[in-house]
Amino acid sequence: MVKSYAIIPAAGESRRMGRPKLLMPWGTGCVIDHVLQAWCCSQVSKVVITVRADDEQLLQQSAQHDVEVVAVDPPPPDMKASVQRALEHLRGCYQPQSADVWLLAPADMPGLTSELIDYVLNAHQPEQPQIIAPQVDSRKGHPVLFPWDLAAAVDQLGSDEGIRELWKRHSGRTICWQDDRPLEDMDTWQDYQRLQSHQDKADS
Repeated sequence: MVKSYAIIPAAGESRRMGRPKLLMPWGTGCVIDHVLQAWCCSQVSKVVITVRADDEQLLQQSAQHDVEVVAVDPPPPDMKASVQRALEHLRGCYQPQSADVWLLAPADMPGLTSELIDYVLNAHQPEQPQIIAPQVDSRKGHPVLFPWDLAAAVDQLGSDEGIRELWKRHSGRTICWQDDRPLEDMDTWQDYQRLQSHQDKADS
C-alpha cells in the first residue's frame, strides 16, 4: 500500500506581512487552522509541519491538530531547509519505501481544500511515478506530489537552488484544476484582504 506524507513548511518570519500571517483570523479560527484542517481531512497518511522552535504560539496552535510538529532550531534559512528537516523526520520515524510519495505546499494557502489534495494524490500512478502539480490555465500551483525517491534529490540541490529545481531535473506533469483560489498564497496584507474577500463570497 502506497503511503503519502504531507510536508507544510511554516518556519518563515512573515516579513512582508509584518505580522504572524499564519495566526491571522480565517473563518472560525486562523489561517493555519484552516490549512491543517484541509490536510487532515484529506487522504494523506501523515501530515508534518515545520515550525521555528521559538515560535511558541504557532507551535501550540499547530499541536491542536492531528499533525506531527517538527520544531526547527536554529531557524531554517529558507523553505528548502524546512523541507529537509521534515524529510529527515519522516525517514527517522517511518522509513518510507520507494513506492511512497510526499506532498508539499506552503502553509500560507488558506484556500487549500482536501478535495484538491486528494485530486493530486489520486493522480499518482505507482507504476509510472512522476512529480505532479495542479494547474489552472497556464498557472502551476500547490500541492505538489513527489515520488519518495526524490527526497534524496533535495539534498543534492545547490545552496542557491530551491525545490522547484526538481521540475527541471526530473519527470513531471500537471493536472487541470478549475478553481485558482486553492492555489493562492498570501505574502502581503493586500493578499490577505483579497483572499478573505473571495472566501466571504464563496461562503455567502
